[in-house]
Amino acid sequence: RYNRTDRTYTVSNYTFVSGGTRNGHFYQRTTTMNGKFDITSQISNNHEVKAGVEVASHKLDYVSFAVLKDNNLYIQPTIDLSEDSPNYDEYTKKPFVFSAYAQDKMEFDKLILNVGLRYDAFDVDSKYSTDIFNPSPKNPNISPLVDKTKLLADAPLKQQISPRVGVSFPITDRGIIHFSYGHFFQMPPFAYLYTNPNFEYSFASGSPVFGNADLKPEKTVTYELGLQQQLMEDLAFNITGFYKDVRDLLAYQQIRISEDETYFKYVNKDYSNVKGITFSLTKRKTAQSIFGVTLDYTFQVAEGNDVDADAFFLDLSSGRQSEKVPVFLGWDQSHTLNGTISVGEGNDWNVSLIGRFGTGLPYTPLITGKQIYLRTNSERRPTQTNLDLLAEKSFELAGLNLTVFLKVFNLFDVLNERLIYTDTGRATYTLLTSQGSAQATDKISEQIEGVHSAKEYFVQPQFYLPPREVKLGFSLEF
Repeated sequence: RYNRTDRTYTVSNYTFVSGGTRNGHFYQRTTTMNGKFDITSQISNNHEVKAGVEVASHKLDYVSFAVLKDNNLYIQPTIDLSEDSPNYDEYTKKPFVFSAYAQDKMEFDKLILNVGLRYDAFDVDSKYSTDIFNPSPKNPNISPLVDKTKLLADAPLKQQISPRVGVSFPITDRGIIHFSYGHFFQMPPFAYLYTNPNFEYSFASGSPVFGNADLKPEKTVTYELGLQQQLMEDLAFNITGFYKDVRDLLAYQQIRISEDETYFKYVNKDYSNVKGITFSLTKRKTAQSIFGVTLDYTFQVAEGNDVDADAFFLDLSSGRQSEKVPVFLGWDQSHTLNGTISVGEGNDWNVSLIGRFGTGLPYTPLITGKQIYLRTNSERRPTQTNLDLLAEKSFELAGLNLTVFLKVFNLFDVLNERLIYTDTGRATYTLLTSQGSAQATDKISEQIEGVHSAKEYFVQPQFYLPPREVKLGFSLEF
Protein backbone atom coordinates (compact mmCIF):
# COMPACT_ATOMS: atom_id res chain seq x y z
CA ARG A 1 0.00 0.00 0.00
CA TYR A 2 2.74 2.45 0.92
CA ASN A 3 5.55 3.13 -1.50
CA ARG A 4 9.02 4.13 -0.41
CA THR A 5 9.38 7.77 0.58
CA ASP A 6 12.17 8.30 -1.93
CA ARG A 7 9.85 7.17 -4.73
CA THR A 8 7.75 10.29 -4.17
CA TYR A 9 10.58 12.55 -5.27
CA THR A 10 10.81 14.03 -8.78
CA VAL A 11 13.50 13.17 -11.33
CA SER A 12 14.41 16.87 -11.66
CA ASN A 13 13.28 20.23 -10.31
CA TYR A 14 10.46 20.95 -12.74
CA THR A 15 8.70 17.62 -13.29
CA PHE A 16 5.79 15.85 -11.68
CA VAL A 17 6.19 13.16 -9.02
CA SER A 18 7.46 10.04 -10.73
CA GLY A 19 5.53 7.50 -8.71
CA GLY A 20 4.26 6.36 -5.35
CA THR A 21 2.00 8.23 -2.98
CA ARG A 22 2.29 11.17 -0.68
CA ASN A 23 1.93 9.31 2.57
CA GLY A 24 0.50 12.15 4.63
CA HIS A 25 -2.81 11.71 6.45
CA PHE A 26 -5.00 14.52 7.69
CA TYR A 27 -8.15 14.33 9.82
CA GLN A 28 -10.10 17.24 11.23
CA ARG A 29 -13.50 17.42 12.89
CA THR A 30 -15.25 20.48 14.27
CA THR A 31 -18.26 20.19 16.57
CA THR A 32 -20.19 23.36 17.36
CA MET A 33 -22.96 23.98 19.87
CA ASN A 34 -24.64 27.32 19.27
CA GLY A 35 -27.33 29.20 21.16
CA LYS A 36 -28.94 32.48 20.15
CA PHE A 37 -31.71 34.65 21.60
CA ASP A 38 -33.10 37.92 20.17
CA ILE A 39 -35.98 40.12 21.27
CA THR A 40 -37.61 43.14 19.59
CA SER A 41 -40.08 45.49 21.26
CA GLN A 42 -41.85 48.62 19.98
CA ILE A 43 -41.91 50.31 23.38
CA SER A 44 -43.41 53.57 22.01
CA ASN A 45 -44.25 55.29 18.75
CA ASN A 46 -40.69 56.60 18.52
CA HIS A 47 -38.61 53.75 19.94
CA GLU A 48 -38.00 50.22 18.71
CA VAL A 49 -35.61 48.31 20.97
CA LYS A 50 -33.68 45.17 20.02
CA ALA A 51 -31.44 43.03 22.21
CA GLY A 52 -29.85 39.61 22.02
CA VAL A 53 -27.11 37.22 23.05
CA GLU A 54 -25.25 34.47 21.21
CA VAL A 55 -23.04 31.70 22.59
CA ALA A 56 -20.93 29.26 20.57
CA SER A 57 -18.88 26.40 22.00
CA HIS A 58 -16.53 24.67 19.55
CA LYS A 59 -14.56 21.46 19.75
CA LEU A 60 -11.73 21.02 17.26
CA ASP A 61 -10.18 17.56 16.87
CA TYR A 62 -7.13 17.43 14.63
CA VAL A 63 -4.72 14.63 13.66
CA SER A 64 -2.07 14.66 10.93
CA PHE A 65 0.81 12.27 10.36
CA ALA A 66 3.10 10.88 7.69
CA VAL A 67 3.73 7.20 7.03
CA LEU A 68 7.51 6.76 6.80
CA LYS A 69 9.01 4.09 4.55
CA ASP A 70 12.45 3.87 2.94
CA ASN A 71 15.41 1.48 2.55
CA ASN A 72 17.28 2.67 5.64
CA LEU A 73 15.50 3.56 8.89
CA TYR A 74 11.94 2.62 7.97
CA ILE A 75 11.96 -0.69 6.10
CA GLN A 76 8.40 -1.28 7.29
CA PRO A 77 5.77 1.49 7.04
CA THR A 78 6.10 3.45 10.28
CA ILE A 79 4.19 6.24 12.01
CA ASP A 80 6.39 8.23 14.38
CA LEU A 81 4.09 8.97 17.33
CA SER A 82 6.71 10.64 19.51
CA GLU A 83 5.67 13.96 21.02
CA ASP A 84 8.48 15.91 19.32
CA SER A 85 8.06 14.30 15.90
CA PRO A 86 7.62 16.80 13.04
CA ASN A 87 5.73 14.01 11.24
CA TYR A 88 2.92 13.74 13.79
CA ASP A 89 0.55 16.35 15.16
CA GLU A 90 -2.54 15.85 17.30
CA TYR A 91 -4.61 18.19 19.43
CA THR A 92 -8.08 18.97 20.75
CA LYS A 93 -9.10 22.58 21.36
CA LYS A 94 -12.32 24.00 22.79
CA PRO A 95 -12.64 27.70 21.93
CA PHE A 96 -15.63 29.58 23.37
CA VAL A 97 -17.30 32.65 21.84
CA PHE A 98 -19.87 34.98 23.43
CA SER A 99 -21.59 38.13 22.21
CA ALA A 100 -24.44 40.39 23.33
CA TYR A 101 -25.99 43.54 21.89
CA ALA A 102 -28.65 46.19 22.49
CA GLN A 103 -30.03 48.69 19.98
CA ASP A 104 -32.56 51.51 20.02
CA LYS A 105 -34.10 52.74 16.77
CA MET A 106 -35.55 56.21 17.30
CA GLU A 107 -37.87 57.60 14.61
CA PHE A 108 -38.87 61.26 14.55
CA ASP A 109 -40.49 63.50 11.93
CA LYS A 110 -37.25 64.40 10.15
CA LEU A 111 -34.71 62.11 11.72
CA ILE A 112 -34.04 58.39 12.18
CA LEU A 113 -31.38 57.55 14.76
CA ASN A 114 -29.97 54.08 15.50
CA VAL A 115 -27.83 53.72 18.62
CA GLY A 116 -26.37 50.38 19.67
CA LEU A 117 -23.78 48.70 21.85
CA ARG A 118 -22.23 45.27 21.37
CA TYR A 119 -20.00 43.12 23.58
CA ASP A 120 -17.78 40.36 22.14
CA ALA A 121 -15.48 37.89 23.89
CA PHE A 122 -13.64 34.70 23.02
CA ASP A 123 -11.40 32.23 24.81
CA VAL A 124 -9.08 30.15 22.60
CA ASP A 125 -8.18 27.41 25.14
CA SER A 126 -4.52 27.22 24.12
CA LYS A 127 -1.00 28.37 24.93
CA TYR A 128 1.21 30.87 23.13
CA SER A 129 4.94 31.57 22.95
CA THR A 130 6.11 34.42 25.21
CA ASP A 131 9.66 34.82 23.83
CA ILE A 132 10.08 35.87 20.21
CA PHE A 133 13.73 34.70 20.12
CA ASN A 134 12.86 31.33 21.68
CA PRO A 135 9.52 30.38 20.13
CA SER A 136 9.56 26.76 21.33
CA PRO A 137 10.75 24.99 24.49
CA LYS A 138 11.44 21.96 22.26
CA ASN A 139 14.40 23.64 20.57
CA PRO A 140 17.34 21.26 21.24
CA ASN A 141 19.83 24.13 20.93
CA ILE A 142 18.17 26.45 23.41
CA SER A 143 20.50 28.24 25.81
CA PRO A 144 20.74 26.70 29.32
CA LEU A 145 20.19 30.22 30.67
CA VAL A 146 16.64 30.23 29.29
CA ASP A 147 13.90 29.05 31.65
CA LYS A 148 11.85 26.70 29.44
CA THR A 149 8.94 26.72 31.90
CA LYS A 150 8.30 30.39 31.10
CA LEU A 151 8.35 30.13 27.32
CA LEU A 152 4.66 29.19 27.09
CA ALA A 153 1.63 30.79 28.76
CA ASP A 154 -2.16 30.45 28.60
CA ALA A 155 -3.73 32.88 26.15
CA PRO A 156 -5.94 35.40 28.00
CA LEU A 157 -9.61 36.13 27.28
CA LYS A 158 -10.09 38.61 24.43
CA GLN A 159 -13.01 41.02 24.69
CA GLN A 160 -14.31 44.29 23.30
CA ILE A 161 -17.22 46.73 23.69
CA SER A 162 -18.31 48.22 20.35
CA PRO A 163 -20.54 51.32 20.07
CA ARG A 164 -22.45 51.94 16.84
CA VAL A 165 -24.46 54.93 15.61
CA GLY A 166 -26.47 55.49 12.45
CA VAL A 167 -28.30 58.67 11.40
CA SER A 168 -30.46 59.45 8.38
CA PHE A 169 -32.57 62.49 7.59
CA PRO A 170 -34.37 63.79 4.47
CA ILE A 171 -33.12 66.82 2.57
CA THR A 172 -35.92 66.76 -0.03
CA ASP A 173 -39.05 64.70 -0.51
CA ARG A 174 -36.91 62.23 -2.53
CA GLY A 175 -33.45 62.59 -1.01
CA ILE A 176 -31.87 61.27 2.20
CA ILE A 177 -28.46 61.86 3.76
CA HIS A 178 -27.16 58.99 5.89
CA PHE A 179 -24.20 58.71 8.26
CA SER A 180 -22.89 55.78 10.29
CA TYR A 181 -20.09 55.20 12.77
CA GLY A 182 -19.24 51.89 14.36
CA HIS A 183 -16.67 49.66 16.01
CA PHE A 184 -16.37 46.05 14.86
CA PHE A 185 -14.65 42.98 16.32
CA GLN A 186 -13.26 40.19 14.10
CA MET A 187 -12.10 36.98 15.76
CA PRO A 188 -8.98 35.42 14.13
CA PRO A 189 -9.51 32.25 12.05
CA PHE A 190 -8.87 29.02 13.98
CA ALA A 191 -6.08 28.09 11.54
CA TYR A 192 -4.13 31.17 12.63
CA LEU A 193 -4.57 30.31 16.30
CA TYR A 194 -3.80 26.59 16.24
CA THR A 195 -1.11 26.02 13.60
CA ASN A 196 1.56 23.82 15.26
CA PRO A 197 0.09 24.25 18.77
CA ASN A 198 2.51 21.66 20.18
CA PHE A 199 5.43 23.94 19.18
CA GLU A 200 7.32 21.30 17.22
CA TYR A 201 10.69 22.73 16.30
CA SER A 202 12.76 21.50 13.36
CA PHE A 203 14.69 23.28 10.62
CA ALA A 204 15.36 20.02 8.76
CA SER A 205 12.41 20.61 6.43
CA GLY A 206 12.66 24.42 6.28
CA SER A 207 11.60 27.22 8.56
CA PRO A 208 8.99 26.09 11.11
CA VAL A 209 5.59 27.76 11.28
CA PHE A 210 3.83 28.66 14.52
CA GLY A 211 0.28 29.77 15.11
CA ASN A 212 -0.43 32.35 17.76
CA ALA A 213 -3.09 31.68 20.37
CA ASP A 214 -2.53 35.21 21.72
CA LEU A 215 -3.66 36.90 18.51
CA LYS A 216 -5.78 39.93 19.19
CA PRO A 217 -9.02 40.37 17.27
CA GLU A 218 -9.00 42.78 14.39
CA LYS A 219 -10.62 46.00 15.56
CA THR A 220 -12.22 48.12 12.88
CA VAL A 221 -13.69 51.60 13.20
CA THR A 222 -15.82 52.60 10.20
CA TYR A 223 -17.22 55.92 9.04
CA GLU A 224 -19.72 56.33 6.22
CA LEU A 225 -21.44 59.39 4.76
CA GLY A 226 -23.77 59.15 1.82
CA LEU A 227 -26.63 60.51 -0.23
CA GLN A 228 -29.59 58.48 -1.47
CA GLN A 229 -31.65 60.24 -4.15
CA GLN A 230 -34.67 59.14 -6.15
CA LEU A 231 -34.61 60.74 -9.61
CA MET A 232 -37.80 59.26 -11.04
CA GLU A 233 -40.34 56.68 -9.96
CA ASP A 234 -38.16 53.82 -11.23
CA LEU A 235 -34.70 55.43 -11.06
CA ALA A 236 -32.51 56.16 -8.02
CA PHE A 237 -28.85 56.49 -7.09
CA ASN A 238 -26.75 56.22 -3.95
CA ILE A 239 -23.28 57.67 -3.40
CA THR A 240 -21.33 56.86 -0.23
CA GLY A 241 -17.87 57.73 1.01
CA PHE A 242 -16.26 55.43 3.55
CA TYR A 243 -13.19 55.20 5.75
CA LYS A 244 -12.11 52.18 7.80
CA ASP A 245 -9.42 52.24 10.45
CA VAL A 246 -8.20 48.70 11.23
CA ARG A 247 -6.02 47.93 14.23
CA ASP A 248 -4.26 44.64 15.01
CA LEU A 249 -4.41 43.56 11.39
CA LEU A 250 -3.56 39.87 10.97
CA ALA A 251 -0.37 39.04 9.06
CA TYR A 252 2.14 36.27 8.38
CA GLN A 253 5.54 37.45 9.68
CA GLN A 254 8.93 35.94 8.95
CA ILE A 255 11.13 36.33 12.04
CA ARG A 256 14.91 35.90 11.99
CA ILE A 257 16.39 34.65 15.27
CA SER A 258 19.95 34.05 14.08
CA GLU A 259 22.05 34.29 10.96
CA ASP A 260 20.91 30.85 9.79
CA GLU A 261 17.46 30.44 11.33
CA THR A 262 14.12 32.04 10.66
CA TYR A 263 10.60 30.96 11.49
CA PHE A 264 7.13 32.11 10.51
CA LYS A 265 4.41 33.23 12.89
CA TYR A 266 0.95 34.72 12.65
CA VAL A 267 1.03 38.17 14.26
CA ASN A 268 -0.96 41.37 14.63
CA LYS A 269 0.52 44.15 12.54
CA ASP A 270 -0.22 47.59 13.86
CA TYR A 271 -2.49 49.35 11.46
CA SER A 272 -4.24 49.57 8.12
CA ASN A 273 -6.79 51.89 6.61
CA VAL A 274 -9.28 51.57 3.79
CA LYS A 275 -10.85 54.60 2.16
CA GLY A 276 -12.97 54.99 -0.89
CA ILE A 277 -16.25 55.85 -2.50
CA THR A 278 -19.12 53.79 -3.93
CA PHE A 279 -21.73 54.81 -6.46
CA SER A 280 -24.80 52.80 -7.39
CA LEU A 281 -27.58 53.41 -9.90
CA THR A 282 -30.78 51.37 -10.00
CA LYS A 283 -33.59 51.32 -12.54
CA ARG A 284 -36.44 49.07 -11.52
CA LYS A 285 -38.85 47.22 -13.76
CA THR A 286 -42.34 48.73 -13.80
CA ALA A 287 -45.69 47.98 -15.39
CA GLN A 288 -44.71 50.33 -18.21
CA SER A 289 -41.14 49.03 -18.70
CA ILE A 290 -39.79 45.49 -18.92
CA PHE A 291 -36.18 46.67 -18.57
CA GLY A 292 -34.20 46.76 -15.33
CA VAL A 293 -30.64 47.96 -14.79
CA THR A 294 -28.28 48.06 -11.81
CA LEU A 295 -24.81 49.55 -11.79
CA ASP A 296 -22.37 49.95 -8.92
CA TYR A 297 -18.81 51.22 -8.91
CA THR A 298 -16.28 51.29 -6.07
CA PHE A 299 -12.96 53.05 -5.85
CA GLN A 300 -10.84 52.24 -2.81
CA VAL A 301 -7.31 52.35 -1.44
CA ALA A 302 -6.35 49.77 1.21
CA GLU A 303 -2.96 50.22 2.86
CA GLY A 304 -1.22 48.67 5.84
CA ASN A 305 2.16 48.37 7.53
CA ASP A 306 4.95 46.03 6.48
CA VAL A 307 8.16 45.13 8.31
CA ASP A 308 11.14 43.38 6.66
CA ALA A 309 12.21 40.13 8.40
CA ASP A 310 15.87 41.16 8.76
CA ALA A 311 14.94 44.65 10.00
CA PHE A 312 12.53 43.02 12.44
CA PHE A 313 15.39 40.92 13.87
CA LEU A 314 17.83 43.83 14.13
CA ASP A 315 15.31 46.17 15.71
CA LEU A 316 14.29 43.57 18.30
CA SER A 317 17.95 42.96 19.13
CA SER A 318 18.69 46.67 19.57
CA GLY A 319 15.42 47.61 21.24
CA ARG A 320 14.47 50.03 18.46
CA GLN A 321 10.95 50.50 17.16
CA SER A 322 10.68 48.80 13.76
CA GLU A 323 10.21 51.11 10.80
CA LYS A 324 6.79 50.41 9.33
CA VAL A 325 6.45 51.00 5.61
CA PRO A 326 2.95 51.59 4.17
CA VAL A 327 2.12 49.04 1.48
CA PHE A 328 -1.01 48.02 -0.38
CA LEU A 329 -2.90 45.19 1.29
CA GLY A 330 -3.16 41.91 -0.59
CA TRP A 331 -6.89 42.38 -1.25
CA ASP A 332 -6.67 46.03 -2.35
CA GLN A 333 -8.66 46.33 -5.58
CA SER A 334 -8.62 49.93 -6.77
CA HIS A 335 -11.57 49.77 -9.15
CA THR A 336 -14.53 47.39 -9.25
CA LEU A 337 -17.57 47.69 -11.49
CA ASN A 338 -20.63 45.44 -11.36
CA GLY A 339 -23.73 45.69 -13.50
CA THR A 340 -26.85 43.81 -14.49
CA ILE A 341 -29.24 44.24 -17.38
CA SER A 342 -32.50 42.33 -17.24
CA VAL A 343 -35.52 42.19 -19.48
CA GLY A 344 -38.66 40.22 -18.84
CA GLU A 345 -42.27 40.10 -17.78
CA GLY A 346 -42.65 39.21 -14.13
CA ASN A 347 -43.24 35.50 -13.60
CA ASP A 348 -43.45 34.72 -17.34
CA TRP A 349 -39.95 35.08 -18.81
CA ASN A 350 -36.70 36.82 -17.92
CA VAL A 351 -33.25 37.25 -19.48
CA SER A 352 -30.41 38.76 -17.47
CA LEU A 353 -26.76 39.61 -18.07
CA ILE A 354 -24.48 40.02 -15.04
CA GLY A 355 -21.12 41.66 -15.65
CA ARG A 356 -18.11 42.20 -13.39
CA PHE A 357 -14.86 44.11 -13.86
CA GLY A 358 -12.02 44.44 -11.36
CA THR A 359 -8.51 45.81 -11.55
CA GLY A 360 -5.64 43.58 -10.49
CA LEU A 361 -4.70 42.75 -6.92
CA PRO A 362 -1.20 43.58 -5.64
CA TYR A 363 1.70 41.14 -5.57
CA THR A 364 5.36 41.26 -4.54
CA PRO A 365 7.68 40.97 -7.59
CA LEU A 366 10.60 38.55 -7.55
CA ILE A 367 13.95 38.88 -9.36
CA THR A 368 14.46 35.44 -10.91
CA GLY A 369 17.75 33.68 -10.19
CA LYS A 370 18.69 35.85 -7.23
CA GLN A 371 15.55 35.07 -5.21
CA ILE A 372 15.27 38.74 -4.28
CA TYR A 373 11.78 40.05 -3.52
CA LEU A 374 11.22 43.73 -4.22
CA ARG A 375 8.96 46.05 -2.25
CA THR A 376 5.91 44.26 -0.84
CA ASN A 377 2.82 44.45 -3.08
CA SER A 378 4.42 47.01 -5.39
CA GLU A 379 3.04 45.51 -8.64
CA ARG A 380 -0.44 44.54 -9.87
CA ARG A 381 -1.89 41.36 -11.36
CA PRO A 382 -3.94 41.52 -14.58
CA THR A 383 -7.50 42.85 -14.53
CA GLN A 384 -10.43 40.45 -14.47
CA THR A 385 -13.64 40.64 -16.48
CA ASN A 386 -16.62 38.31 -16.56
CA LEU A 387 -20.12 38.14 -18.01
CA ASP A 388 -22.82 35.63 -16.99
CA LEU A 389 -26.16 34.91 -18.65
CA LEU A 390 -29.40 33.76 -17.04
CA ALA A 391 -32.52 33.00 -19.10
CA GLU A 392 -35.71 31.43 -17.77
CA LYS A 393 -39.24 30.72 -18.93
CA SER A 394 -42.17 29.67 -16.72
CA PHE A 395 -45.14 27.44 -17.59
CA GLU A 396 -48.21 26.14 -15.83
CA LEU A 397 -48.36 22.34 -16.02
CA ALA A 398 -51.25 20.46 -14.41
CA GLY A 399 -51.58 23.12 -11.74
CA LEU A 400 -47.82 23.19 -11.08
CA ASN A 401 -45.30 25.94 -11.84
CA LEU A 402 -42.57 24.69 -14.19
CA THR A 403 -39.55 26.91 -14.89
CA VAL A 404 -36.97 26.03 -17.53
CA PHE A 405 -33.67 27.87 -17.17
CA LEU A 406 -30.35 28.33 -18.91
CA LYS A 407 -27.30 29.54 -16.96
CA VAL A 408 -24.03 30.36 -18.69
CA PHE A 409 -21.13 31.35 -16.45
CA ASN A 410 -18.21 33.19 -18.09
CA LEU A 411 -20.21 33.63 -21.28
CA PHE A 412 -17.25 34.65 -23.45
CA ASP A 413 -14.86 32.09 -21.92
CA VAL A 414 -12.42 34.78 -20.76
CA LEU A 415 -9.09 33.51 -19.41
CA ASN A 416 -8.96 35.36 -16.07
CA GLU A 417 -5.68 35.01 -14.18
CA ARG A 418 -6.28 34.43 -10.45
CA LEU A 419 -2.73 33.53 -9.38
CA ILE A 420 0.50 34.54 -11.10
CA TYR A 421 4.21 33.85 -11.25
CA THR A 422 5.84 36.64 -9.27
CA ASP A 423 8.77 36.99 -11.68
CA THR A 424 6.50 38.00 -14.58
CA GLY A 425 3.21 39.03 -13.00
CA ARG A 426 1.37 36.64 -15.30
CA ALA A 427 -0.07 33.14 -15.06
CA THR A 428 0.71 32.38 -18.69
CA TYR A 429 4.50 32.25 -18.47
CA THR A 430 7.50 32.42 -16.14
CA LEU A 431 11.18 33.21 -16.63
CA LEU A 432 12.01 29.97 -14.82
CA THR A 433 11.60 28.14 -18.14
CA SER A 434 14.90 29.68 -19.29
CA GLN A 435 16.84 28.55 -16.22
CA GLY A 436 19.34 25.69 -16.25
CA SER A 437 17.10 23.39 -14.17
CA ALA A 438 14.27 23.79 -16.65
CA GLN A 439 16.58 23.06 -19.57
CA ALA A 440 17.82 19.94 -17.77
CA THR A 441 14.21 18.84 -17.37
CA ASP A 442 13.62 19.29 -21.10
CA LYS A 443 16.61 17.07 -21.90
CA ILE A 444 15.32 14.34 -19.57
CA SER A 445 11.88 14.70 -21.18
CA GLU A 446 13.40 13.97 -24.59
CA GLN A 447 15.21 10.89 -23.28
CA ILE A 448 12.63 9.31 -20.97
CA GLU A 449 9.09 8.62 -22.09
CA GLY A 450 6.49 9.91 -19.65
CA VAL A 451 8.56 12.73 -18.19
CA HIS A 452 6.93 16.03 -19.06
CA SER A 453 8.78 19.11 -20.25
CA ALA A 454 9.32 22.15 -18.04
CA LYS A 455 6.85 24.14 -20.13
CA GLU A 456 4.13 21.56 -19.43
CA TYR A 457 5.01 21.64 -15.73
CA PHE A 458 4.46 25.40 -15.56
CA VAL A 459 0.96 25.21 -17.03
CA GLN A 460 -1.06 25.57 -13.81
CA PRO A 461 -4.87 25.28 -14.26
CA GLN A 462 -5.46 26.42 -10.68
CA PHE A 463 -3.94 29.81 -11.58
CA TYR A 464 -7.08 30.66 -13.58
CA LEU A 465 -10.72 31.31 -12.76
CA PRO A 466 -13.20 28.71 -14.12
CA PRO A 467 -13.80 28.62 -17.90
CA ARG A 468 -17.22 28.80 -19.52
CA GLU A 469 -19.82 26.61 -17.82
CA VAL A 470 -23.32 25.94 -19.21
CA LYS A 471 -26.20 24.64 -17.10
CA LEU A 472 -29.61 23.74 -18.50
CA GLY A 473 -32.31 22.64 -16.11
CA PHE A 474 -35.78 23.07 -14.70
CA SER A 475 -37.50 23.60 -11.38
CA LEU A 476 -40.94 22.43 -10.35
CA GLU A 477 -42.95 24.18 -7.64
CA PHE A 478 -45.85 22.38 -6.02
